[in-house]
Amino acid sequence: MQIVDFTEEYIADAQALAMENYQEERRHVKSLPEMGIFYSPLCELAGNGLSVAAVENDRLVGFWGCEGPWENEFGSTASGIFTPIHLHGAVREKREHIYRRMYQSLAERLARQGIAYHTIALYAHDISAVQGLFTYGFGMRCVDAVRTLDQITVTGEADRDIICREIGRADYPKIRTLRAGLGAHLGKSPCFIMMSDAAIDSWQQRKESGGVRVFAAWRGEEPVAYLEITDDGENFATKVPEMQNICGAYCKPLDRGQNIMQMLLNHVITVLKEEGFSRLGVDYESINPSAWGFWTKYFEAYTYSLTRRIVESACGNLQREMEEKECVDII
Repeated sequence: MQIVDFTEEYIADAQALAMENYQEERRHVKSLPEMGIFYSPLCELAGNGLSVAAVENDRLVGFWGCEGPWENEFGSTASGIFTPIHLHGAVREKREHIYRRMYQSLAERLARQGIAYHTIALYAHDISAVQGLFTYGFGMRCVDAVRTLDQITVTGEADRDIICREIGRADYPKIRTLRAGLGAHLGKSPCFIMMSDAAIDSWQQRKESGGVRVFAAWRGEEPVAYLEITDDGENFATKVPEMQNICGAYCKPLDRGQNIMQMLLNHVITVLKEEGFSRLGVDYESINPSAWGFWTKYFEAYTYSLTRRIVESACGNLQREMEEKECVDII
């Protein structure tokens, strides 16, 4: 097996491989939407220096492309890339070995360009790929999950004083405290997704500028929990017309354990089903224990995003080696 540059000659086989891997995950997660041929911008990978192909006996057996790079990845001082589920794939045979070999080659390319954060979304039931990257230093950070629009089962009594409804722009100021609470929660251990007050305010303004629907649970005139819904999520499967996606949720700490978020989720499910939708997705941080505890009860995970940060000094050493080699070649 050879690891080579990803070029245009591999695009058609790579698209077929990506779809094959998606259909493999659908056999585990029945609520994922059926997809025909999906648009995958693989032509943008060809020759970008951040994409590799695994070839054996003139056959494409794997590929790995990257989006980015971006500076200050995850709020750090490092630059990083991300590989969504449609920009990589591998045949089933020797899959763990293929991903290891591809990453070994790709990681050197990334390090030479000073890119220290490496993130990839893998299918949750692709044990071979997940295991291969776990052994190469990756850890889980995010999850994509999905469900059909059946009502969830709520055990225990619900708070009869709670009213759930969709809100308009006039009510946005009333949930700013909830959004700020979510920002503060994410900054605590073990998440450590830190945001300054200015960053939280900017994030609030972007949310209020449009593109999301907001549903809230009210006790009298006070909102105690909210859910945000958008048309698409973090991957190609979320963009089908019959699917909506949760992009934010929070309940006040003192109001938890009273089935309020369950009531709100059931209200959203009822509204979306009446509007003709059939699926609801959510993405959340696996490093957020509250999110992990709630969403795993009611949704099926179908992707795990794994990330690795290499030591920036390693990037610097490789860059210096490359510069020294270039100087020798010129001489």
